[in-house]
Amino acid sequence: EIGFVWDAPDKWAGSKRGKKGWMQMFKELMEYREKHGDCLVPSRYEDNPTLGSWVRFQRYQYQNKRKGKTTRMTEERQHKLE
Repeated sequence: EIGFVWDAPDKWAGSKRGKKGWMQMFKELMEYREKHGDCLVPSRYEDNPTLGSWVRFQRYQYQNKRKGKTTRMTEERQHKLE
């Protein structure tokens, strides 16, 4: 047995788990917006690859939510991103 966890939360929820991790990434997104004037972070953003992946994941979660699928995209998070 190696201790594999089958129901582990997605890493973008945070290791920094949950709301605190999400809020840290949101803060980094706001810093990106301040610097670049938009929130169009490239998926493979060289200056902050984690931010690029996180933004991609937020879009994925939002799309799933709109399709009625189970997602971690809460109303609060969606509101902050809009």
